[in-house]
Amino acid sequence: MTSQKSLQQVTVEKEQALADLNSVERSLSDLFRRYENLKGVLEGFKKNEEALKKCAQDYLARVKQEELRYQALKVHAEEKLNKANEEIAQVRTKASAESAALQAGLRKEQMKVESLERALQQKNQEIEELTKICDELIAKMGKSD
Repeated sequence: MTSQKSLQQVTVEKEQALADLNSVERSLSDLFRRYENLKGVLEGFKKNEEALKKCAQDYLARVKQEELRYQALKVHAEEKLNKANEEIAQVRTKASAESAALQAGLRKEQMKVESLERALQQKNQEIEELTKICDELIAKMGKSD
């Protein structure tokens, strides 16, 4: 009886151990399957990381290239702007000199006109005086006849 009880207890323990073993094996199998899945996901992440690093490097290279292009365009634009400013300054200087020359010529012509007007006025006065003298002479000659 005792041995049968013992046998029964051992059998129950064996079944319990087998159930525990099956449970552990299932858990281990699930763990291994999840490990393999995570390993695949990790490889995907590594590939994505490499692709992203390559893209980042490409973008950095492109940014540097565009920055160099921008600097070249900026220098070119500054040169053109400086040249245009110099040309504007030259045109302004030339226009100012021409304006001064034209104003000097205008002043000279105005002075010439004023001088001619004075001379004309003087000649008119002389003509008037000569006319008066002639009229007086004619009047005297007319009285003496």
